[in-house]
This record gives sequence, structure tokens and C-alpha cells, in this order.
Amino acid sequence: MHEPANHHPDTWSVVDLRQNDSARVCKLTGDRGMLQRLAMLGIRRGIGIRVVHGPGKRGAILQVGGARIALGWDVIQHIEVERLGIDPHGTGEPS
Repeated sequence: MHEPANHHPDTWSVVDLRQNDSARVCKLTGDRGMLQRLAMLGIRRGIGIRVVHGPGKRGAILQVGGARIALGWDVIQHIEVERLGIDPHGTGEPS
């Protein structure tokens, strides 16, 4: 597991996760419009997510419930999470 510089020991940004990592959303930052958009996509504090693809320079594809959502770099950097583990089977459950 890589550890990014300057992070709270228990929280990560989606930017710092790897493909197939599962996490729980701890905090959302950004302006009111950003927070409303994330809420409309089902991304709220306490919800579980899984990184399906990325993250990379252009963003990431996240699994949120039964949906897969493509989000740009400018959005994923506003999602702080608690890393739960790796989901090698793509079930949405950490190992």
C-alpha cells in the first residue's frame, strides 16, 4: 500500500487509491454546486465506493452501489475516503 504525503492517517483522497480499492466516503469538499452534483450521483458521506478504473490524469471510474460513474480529476480530488481494502473480484466488497 502506498502512502501519500501529508494525509490524515485514516483518510485518503480518491486520487490516492488504486484500481479495485474499496473505500467509504468520509468527507466531500468543494463548492455548493460540486456537493449537489456528487449527491445527485449518489456519492455521500458514509457510502461505499470501489475504483473500477484509474485513478489517472483524466480521472477515475467509480462503482457506487450498482452504478459505474466516470468522474474527472477535478472532481475526484474533492472526495476524501477511508480505505477499506482491495476488491480483486469486483463484488464491491473489500478483501
